[in-house]
Amino acid sequence: MPRFSNAGTRWSVIVAALMLAACATQTPQPVPFNAYHVTFDTDSYAIDPAGQQVIHDVASMVETDKTASITIVGRTDATGTPAYNMKLSQKRAIAVHDALVATGKITPDQIETAWTSEQPENAGTASAGAPVGSRVVDIFLH
Repeated sequence: MPRFSNAGTRWSVIVAALMLAACATQTPQPVPFNAYHVTFDTDSYAIDPAGQQVIHDVASMVETDKTASITIVGRTDATGTPAYNMKLSQKRAIAVHDALVATGKITPDQIETAWTSEQPENAGTASAGAPVGSRVVDIFLH
């Protein structure tokens, strides 16, 4: 069963939790993870061709390692209200989740999906020119 959660405004907590989980495994070495990003236009959750390529690349990597798991974190910039941004980041995360599953190479139980509103460092940049780096879904393969 897929796991979905609202990450609040601190997506970095999820990354820290991933790092701690990697260190808590049976092996003495931390489990490595790779990060990928699907970017979005302002006020959009449509996955463009570049994003589709990222989805394909991640799916191909997971297909070769069936023990791999994925954590997805949807994010937004500060354009819009926090409530609207939370919903938009959720739509982005679910769009990427569904696209990964649609490849047929990843099962829903391999994916944990979360979302968060805009980041504090972006507060006050409510414009269409807000950084693209905050309009993303981060994909952590571990």
